Amino acid sequence: MSGLFSSILDFLGLGAITGVDLLFAGSAIVGTVLFIIYFLLVLLGGVADGAMDIIGLDVDLDIGAEGIFHMLTIQGLLSFMMMFGIFGLGVSQSNDNVLYAILAGTVAGVASMWVIGKVFQMMKSLETDGTVKYHQSIGAKGKVYQTISPGESGQVQVEFTGALRTVSAVSNDETEKIETGRFIQVVDHIGETVIVKSISVTDQKTPTTEE
Repeated sequence: MSGLFSSILDFLGLGAITGVDLLFAGSAIVGTVLFIIYFLLVLLGGVADGAMDIIGLDVDLDIGAEGIFHMLTIQGLLSFMMMFGIFGLGVSQSNDNVLYAILAGTVAGVASMWVIGKVFQMMKSLETDGTVKYHQSIGAKGKVYQTISPGESGQVQVEFTGALRTVSAVSNDETEKIETGRFIQVVDHIGETVIVKSISVTDQKTPTTEE
């Protein structure tokens, strides 16, 4: 392992470093490699979280509170290692002051933890916001897009969660056939399939208040 580490340092032109610079370099290399791997796994669809659970390294402390708990996550700790090493090594190599190097690395690491925490928090928020909430379709009115045969599913177009959606639908009356173009109203849902009933044109109209 030490031979591999020395080879990496030589490849990066850091073969001559000693002392605390080795700590900075090791932190930078390990943090960068693991962070890139983790980020790629996240892009592949959350594989990283499952892998961490399997090997017992679930250290994600994001409990919904503001502040430090958003920072203490796997991605946050890896970003701290990466930036602590990079900035620490850079400052140490430039002025040979260990205290300044440690301070610069710590500040950069904490800042990167905060930024990465916010980025992943925003990604989770966007993922949550993009989830269709089918319970909000109950009461919505629309039209049959694909005929709903007795005991079978079809498709309807209804507007809910701020958008017109084409969704799978079944009739609440299993003996009823609802032809394409008929007006319907959603009465319930099972998963991503809505349960509808046919309504007349007068039911579809929105009552108006006469002044």
